[in-house]
Amino acid sequence: METTLGDRIKQLRSELTQEALATILQVDRSTLASWEINRREPDIATLRRIASYFKVSIDWLVGFDADSSSPDQGSCVRESIPSYQASTDKRWDKVITLAEQYGFDPDLVCHIMELNVKLTLSLKKDCHPKKKF
Repeated sequence: METTLGDRIKQLRSELTQEALATILQVDRSTLASWEINRREPDIATLRRIASYFKVSIDWLVGFDADSSSPDQGSCVRESIPSYQASTDKRWDKVITLAEQYGFDPDLVCHIMELNVKLTLSLKKDCHPKKKF
């Protein structure tokens, strides 16, 4: 059975809730859920954010296999992995640059931001308890 884009997104977010990843990607939780069940697909800009956040290639996300895509591999131009890194949006570049300027490890800053999202979401749940009927 072929692994779908939705399967791969779900696999990547295994340690995050849908709501946490949706906040990180700046989309609604229901949008993320629809990607995971393959009802819809993210646009290219969002694919780039997903790939950048999880440090995977867009090719991997969409299930592209270069070895089986063309019968004539001799005429194919192959890019090296470093030249095909996912682009980050300018806000993430700014965060990384500021982290480096102040001597912080950018990966550590990313983890702190993830914790901030989780904390914010947990506080949000505490402020809006579910009604019991």
